[in-house]
Amino acid sequence: MVAVVSVAYKAGGTFDMDYYLKTHMPLVQKTWASFGLKSWKVAQYTSPDSIYAVQAWLEFDDLSQWEKATAAPEAAAVFADIPNFSSVGPDKLLGTLTGSATC
Repeated sequence: MVAVVSVAYKAGGTFDMDYYLKTHMPLVQKTWASFGLKSWKVAQYTSPDSIYAVQAWLEFDDLSQWEKATAAPEAAAVFADIPNFSSVGPDKLLGTLTGSATC
């Protein structure tokens, strides 16, 4: 089973995508890979009706790995970096992947 953590940033705030992709997400990868982070993906929404501007998906084998990663002392650097690219804090959604397809 794959655990999915979705981190979504609401539209209307400021967001530095260049910093996010070149600095923050590599920090996330470096910090949480040892806790089981398998992959990450980022989407930027352009629809004017979307309540979110940016969303990232982090994949772990199970949610206990996410819990350990975020509770570790190393996680402080990841969370402290958020104001460097976003004027709003993220919403987090946690769950398990229940279906997928590649077309």
